[in-house]
Amino acid sequence: MQRDKLRKSLEHLGIPVDDYRVLKLLPLIYVAWADGKMEQVKRERIHYFASREYELSAKAIAVLDGWLNKRPSHAYIAEGLHDILQLAQAPDDMEVDFSELPALLSYAEGIARSTAVALDHPGAVSVAADHALEEIARELHIDHGESWAQLLSELGQVA
Repeated sequence: MQRDKLRKSLEHLGIPVDDYRVLKLLPLIYVAWADGKMEQVKRERIHYFASREYELSAKAIAVLDGWLNKRPSHAYIAEGLHDILQLAQAPDDMEVDFSELPALLSYAEGIARSTAVALDHPGAVSVAADHALEEIARELHIDHGESWAQLLSELGQVA
């Protein structure tokens, strides 16, 4: 039953069922688009991460490229995040493990810090990107804690 719901949702999202792994990149996409634009540095880093971490088929790469070229709607992102959580909780052999969800959030924060102006600077995380990170953490049921930007901001206020 759960697998049938996931299959229907993946089809609704335009993701071939065999390419469900591409969903793991959706948190990165969400954060990259948080400010309403996709910077080239973020596009390159997401492609690099995808090629290094996942063996994506041509169809999955086409889905990823679609996300990189046109901002997915919030409803699409919400459905995809829900599917990631469902895949992680599913008692079958799909390759999404609940223990890897915090790492997805960390990678998404890395993308949020990737800007052409301040490459990898912790303070480069915009308010919109920070809200996206909080939503990802909430939807995936992970403790987000504080981003580097928040931590450094607090330390700066103390000093």
